[in-house]
Amino acid sequence: MNITQEENGKLTATVHINLQEEDYLDNVNKQLKDYRKKAQMPGFRPGMVPMGLVKKMYGKAVIADEVNKTVSEALNNYLQENKINVLGNPLPNEEKSQMIDFDRQKDFDFFFDIGIAPEVKVEISEEIKAPYYQIQIADKEVDEAIKNMQQKLAKEENVEITEEGDFLRGTFRQIDKEGNVLEGGHVIEGEIAIDDIQLKTVKSKLVGKKKGDKIIFNPNRALKDDEKLKALLQLDEVNDVAKADYEFEIKDVVRKIEAEVDEAFIKEIYPNEDLKTVDEFRDRVRKEIKEHYQKDADKKFVSDVIDILMEKINPELPDDFLKRWLLDSNQGKVTKEQIDKEYNEYAKTFRWQLIESDLISQYGDALRVTKEDVRNRLKGYFQLPQGGDSNPQVEGLIDQLLSNEQEYQRYFAELMDERYIQFFKEKVGKDEKEVTTDEFVKIVSSQKNS
Repeated sequence: MNITQEENGKLTATVHINLQEEDYLDNVNKQLKDYRKKAQMPGFRPGMVPMGLVKKMYGKAVIADEVNKTVSEALNNYLQENKINVLGNPLPNEEKSQMIDFDRQKDFDFFFDIGIAPEVKVEISEEIKAPYYQIQIADKEVDEAIKNMQQKLAKEENVEITEEGDFLRGTFRQIDKEGNVLEGGHVIEGEIAIDDIQLKTVKSKLVGKKKGDKIIFNPNRALKDDEKLKALLQLDEVNDVAKADYEFEIKDVVRKIEAEVDEAFIKEIYPNEDLKTVDEFRDRVRKEIKEHYQKDADKKFVSDVIDILMEKINPELPDDFLKRWLLDSNQGKVTKEQIDKEYNEYAKTFRWQLIESDLISQYGDALRVTKEDVRNRLKGYFQLPQGGDSNPQVEGLIDQLLSNEQEYQRYFAELMDERYIQFFKEKVGKDEKEVTTDEFVKIVSSQKNS
């Protein structure tokens, strides 16, 4: 076997593999002997079929399989031994490659185009500065959060007369154009919140009513929300039945009384914390909201650092080769025109992979996530010890989760995010800026739309 490489561009080359019969013949003969042992033909005992017949039946397919396998291994070994870092995968050179005749040829020539990754050296220091947003939580946001908690822990009580904010339980009966209950029409027991009604004329009809009263209205026009409409009438789609007029007979008027912010309420929200006063409770709520936004601020910081590194280093790529590879590896899923249009986004991914690879080679475990790390994260979720005895049943559940590639990648990405947040916060300069939540949302939104 002879392998040579010819550069045909700054970051592209063609690898020529000349395969001779002696490179694959032993494996072919071994494979044919195995076929002979298993072959069954009328007139011959098992394992005694003449080799000539076996070659006639299987020879061409075996040679093709072994040639392809040998070439693939040779190419991979060549790239590894010569420490050639490629982008994408090697592609057959269509101009130099010729039709193969396995019936007549003994020696074969294969040509593969490769895209070569440029050398990238990343220098991380505090001289690299990115905005780091400290999120300030306004009093009104704390008030809204506590209000939601009060509503979640609200108690229900039945009242006589309806008011805005009440929930009405009763029977919906489909009616005809004359306002009579439609025989065989849709009838359902349901609950409707007066505050969900968007049509003022209907909302006013429902206020000041009592148990047993009947109101005629069109839920579709009143709600102006397809999902709420389907849930109310227990339908799978917004069809003619959903758009019909209904008679609604009130069976119960339910009023939700918000929970008071007292010692019992605070203990129910934070059972494991010793919060004595309402002010302490509000501070704890504020801290929780801030932690939520600060996680997003950390991710924004990482994203900005990556953008700075990408702009600063901006490694050159073998663009034409990568476009070919993207088209080849996504056969039938994308067109050449789509790849040309979206290539800038693909290129960003390739450039970041090059930068990330160098960072990992420099800083090792600080930026590396292993399968064991992912397993330990799941153990933490199930409150299992990371060493020693554990629950076999839960371990089995963890194995099942990790066997799902999509689930595994989700936890892997979560850990990688944490690694980069910690790494960049330690190594890169932070230009700290105090912003409100509204300001932060605008900043993130403007970046996404740019």
